[in-house]
Parts: sequence; C-alpha cells; structure tokens
Amino acid sequence: MGRTHACSGGTAYAAVCSLAPMVGVHPRWGTVAAGLLATAGAALLPDLDHPEATPAWTFGAPSRAFARFVHRVSGGHRHATHSLAFAVALPLLVWAGDSVLGRWFALAVVFFLFAFGLRALHLARGLAPIVALGLAALVGHAMPHALSWLPWSVAAGILAHLGGDCLTKEGCPLLWPARRH
Repeated sequence: MGRTHACSGGTAYAAVCSLAPMVGVHPRWGTVAAGLLATAGAALLPDLDHPEATPAWTFGAPSRAFARFVHRVSGGHRHATHSLAFAVALPLLVWAGDSVLGRWFALAVVFFLFAFGLRALHLARGLAPIVALGLAALVGHAMPHALSWLPWSVAAGILAHLGGDCLTKEGCPLLWPARRH
C-alpha cells in the first residue's frame, strides 16, 4: 500500500501546482519537484501507526520502534493518525516548527519525507535515507529562503492518504476521537 499512497500524494501535489496559477501563484520547477517527492512521503505519515508499514522500515530499528510507539499512543492502526484532526495538526506543527525552530527543522522534515517517498516508490532501494539526505541538502542549497510549500505538501499528502483509505471497506475515523457506530 505504501507505493499507492505515495503515488496518490504526488498526484495531489501535482494537482495543487497545476491549479496554483489560477490564484496568482507560479511555483518554480524546483519547488514542484521537491514538493512532489515530499508529498509522496507525507502520504505515508498516517501509517506511522502501523509497525509493518513503509515508514516503519525506512530507518530500520529506530523507525520500527517509533512506529510501535505511535501505534500504542494513537490507539492502533487507523485511529488518531487517520483523522482530520491529524491532517490539520501535523501541517500546523510543521509550519510552527519552521517558524520557531527555523530552516533546519524544515530541512529535517524534508529529509524524512524524502526518505519515506523514495522507499515507498522503490527508488534508491536500501539507500533511500542516504539519497534523501543528499536531496534534502540540495533543497537547502537551491531554496535558501523559502520552504513555505512544506506545510501544504504535508497536508496534501495526508489528505490523499485519508481519501484512499476512506474508499476501503475499513474506512477511516475522520472525526476521531468521535467513535464510529
């Protein structure tokens, strides 16, 4: 499922970029390219609650332990991380982190999203974290001032994931913490 979620995330970002000129925004090619991969990675974030999902395997034992922790605190798979509250809170956290902690925080987020996206799309195979580090450094160099697209990328990826999961018979608890009946 990781590859499908990553593809839907990238597609969502491409759709947003294609509509951006209608509201007077003209993204540069570097922003589009970085955003596509970051959004592909962001589309995997809801599955951080699943110890066997792609994000859990991206960094080996540390990411597996983190996924088990998220699984425990979120209520299990398809609970808190599969809600609209998560889809709003995480992009706001990325925006606030960039605003308060600065550019290094945003580049760290880019690194993780790139690694998740590369792994899910079966690019760079076992070298996804190393390639992601190089690409994040390139983004840091090529975009010295603005990563304002990043919270939007995270939001688009998460919403693409939720949309896909809502189409399954298990669905998603979009209004979590309200219980489904």
